[in-house]
Amino acid sequence: MEIRPLPYDAQALERFRLEGPFLWLWEAAAIECVLGAGTPSTDVDLALCAASDVPVYRRKGGGGAVVLSPGCLIITACYDGKRKQFATQWIDPIAQAIARAIASLGLPDVRVRGLGDVALGERKILGSSLYANRELALYQGSLLVDSDLDLIPAYLPHPSKEPDYRGGRSHLDFVTSLARAGYRGSMSDLIQALARELRQV
Repeated sequence: MEIRPLPYDAQALERFRLEGPFLWLWEAAAIECVLGAGTPSTDVDLALCAASDVPVYRRKGGGGAVVLSPGCLIITACYDGKRKQFATQWIDPIAQAIARAIASLGLPDVRVRGLGDVALGERKILGSSLYANRELALYQGSLLVDSDLDLIPAYLPHPSKEPDYRGGRSHLDFVTSLARAGYRGSMSDLIQALARELRQV
């Protein structure tokens, strides 16, 4: 199965060229699998994706494989890359901003874990990636709001690499969603809270 470049990368880079720094937050419209820049293709079930007509993409940024689906909020934030000396200086402030936004909506025990993950307690709700050069820092995160979590083990084998706090847990023992944690607000309320914090990074 062909693994294509993630189209959102090209769209974001072109938007930065035309507009400069921006935020772009939207709900996934269909099921897609996305690999990080250095993630092996075996971290996605390519045969099932081909049989199910689910596209598989590879993004410019790092991080592991993810399944995007309705109920998943995609966070794209593009910043002026000259503001920080090292690319790694972006991940933690952005993750902390996202954690603050989620906590402001009443969700308990919001934590930044691993390298840019956001979790509720020990369960991951957001994974992220970063692509940076001398001009820009392109952050991408996928936030599990009210998506079908069963799609994750269906399309993704156990990852080839995992953060220490995962402790070998299966996908469904490791992740949760905002809805499962009790969030009953709207997607627009969530987007507003995230945008407010991300603009301050």
